[in-house]
Amino acid sequence: MAVLPKRRILAVMLLSLAPWPAVWLGMYRFSSIFITFFLYHGLCLFPAVVWGRKLWSGHWQRPTPRDWLLIMLGCILGAIIAVAAYKMTGNLIISKVDFLQSLSKRGFDRPIMVPLAIYFVVINATLEELFWRGVIYNELRPLSETYKVMGMVWSSAAFATWHYLVLRLLLQPPFAEITVIALVIFGLIMAWLYDKTKSIVLPILWHGLVCDFALVVLLAYILQTS
Repeated sequence: MAVLPKRRILAVMLLSLAPWPAVWLGMYRFSSIFITFFLYHGLCLFPAVVWGRKLWSGHWQRPTPRDWLLIMLGCILGAIIAVAAYKMTGNLIISKVDFLQSLSKRGFDRPIMVPLAIYFVVINATLEELFWRGVIYNELRPLSETYKVMGMVWSSAAFATWHYLVLRLLLQPPFAEITVIALVIFGLIMAWLYDKTKSIVLPILWHGLVCDFALVVLLAYILQTS
């Protein structure tokens, strides 16, 4: 059985922590969602995805009709649940004024809603799944059962926790922390789906068309009612 060199473990873990300084610089120092995307997607994720392409390039299987049906159902239900949850909780989770002010301060405006939504659903979902599952998880998972569990947990936790830097600016406490926990669970589900199907396409589609699309619909609803 292969043994993962300790230096390689450390390198992979450090790589998975790179989004922290990137997002902190973009959101807090430069106060720009565009610089944040450049630093996170352009400098952290994209180079690693290209470098580690051999890890995921053979896992590009097409979804089955059943897969597409489940994804479309998830897309519809996810959007409905997101809006319904917001309607029921009101300002308990999100202060609409603070939420919109925080986005506006960092360069978000209504005219960029559609291109930003497309970018988020397509580019963000693709790069995140290729990086977190395709590279980080694949680097750690095939060596032994111990590393397999470690890879699944580490990739999911590292994927989720950096989001706290963004969530704390948008959500009322303690819902930023609760959402991070939910994202850890989401990451574990995406890693399990990838592990089960051997297809990186399915996690990308679930991430983009179900999770990220629901967030886009929720943002559009908040803008419409503001």
